[in-house]
Amino acid sequence: MAAQGNQPGKPLGRWAVWVATFFLVVCLNTARVAAQQVHAAQDELSDANVRVNVFGPDNHPLKEPAFVTLYQRGSSMQLGTVQTSVSSTAVVTGLPGYGPYTVEVRAPGYQTTRKHFDYNQASGRVEVDVTVQAIAPGNTASVAPPLDPKVQARVDQGLKAMQAGKFQDAQKEFMAAHKAAPQDANICYLLGAAYQKSGDPKSAQAYLEKATSIDPDNVSALVALGQLHDQQKNYRAAIPPLEKAVTIDAQEWLAHWVLSDAYLHVGEYEKARKNSEAAVELGGGAANKAELIEGQALAQLGRPDDAIKVLEDFLHNLPNDPAAPAVRAFIGKLQNAKPASR
Repeated sequence: MAAQGNQPGKPLGRWAVWVATFFLVVCLNTARVAAQQVHAAQDELSDANVRVNVFGPDNHPLKEPAFVTLYQRGSSMQLGTVQTSVSSTAVVTGLPGYGPYTVEVRAPGYQTTRKHFDYNQASGRVEVDVTVQAIAPGNTASVAPPLDPKVQARVDQGLKAMQAGKFQDAQKEFMAAHKAAPQDANICYLLGAAYQKSGDPKSAQAYLEKATSIDPDNVSALVALGQLHDQQKNYRAAIPPLEKAVTIDAQEWLAHWVLSDAYLHVGEYEKARKNSEAAVELGGGAANKAELIEGQALAQLGRPDDAIKVLEDFLHNLPNDPAAPAVRAFIGKLQNAKPASR
């Protein structure tokens, strides 16, 4: 079989997809596992915290609630997600150690915004100011009104439970909030996310779909719904909500990443390449593993040299990643196939 080689411009066939399945599952699961769960290391930094101040386009504290997520730069693992308070601030705790981090801010009607910072021995408590820009200037159609304080308290408790990995407790809090405010899209999204994390995809889908029916432009719910379909290998169903998410917010790197995986599985290799490339560029290091999808897409497009370069970049950035052995094996297959194509 190997003697047949691969002709220039031809896809590399089913074996390439088989190899891809092995390490793409690894890389995408990294983005999915432990989302909104803090890893509180038992070291001198276990009580460290980051205070994030969110400002609107007018440079005043953002009136609408926003979700703030913390990442270690170079990793897709979410260290924690919290909602801003009435003063438009959020505190994320449980930093695992010194190093570079990224905060990501999402708010309905505003572009997803990231800011990098470094945490070191001299940092103490870190304050990070993030300014978000409206998706469409003057358009506030998707901005939800403030919640009743009692409902907001339930949401805050649910988010704390999510942060601690207590997903059933989070469900109870979000459900209580949902009963009090059944038409709040953000609460429906959070409830869907809690069910998704606890392994109940049917309930997760129901609440995520309700969130998008209440607010069709809720990017967080669209991304979560597309991600849920992708996890269930319903790739064609994943594409529409993810496409809409990146149309609303072109900076949404996670949507680009999951969308690239869906496109790869349905054979839309050029779209998979473009979206994986966008995920890497926009993710600020958090989406380096999308290079695996980009490499696969390039291979399927008959561009083995470009595929090898992208995959070698991945190995350079993450040499100890669990997917690294499969990536090296795949590079070897690409290199061995090249002479037969002369």
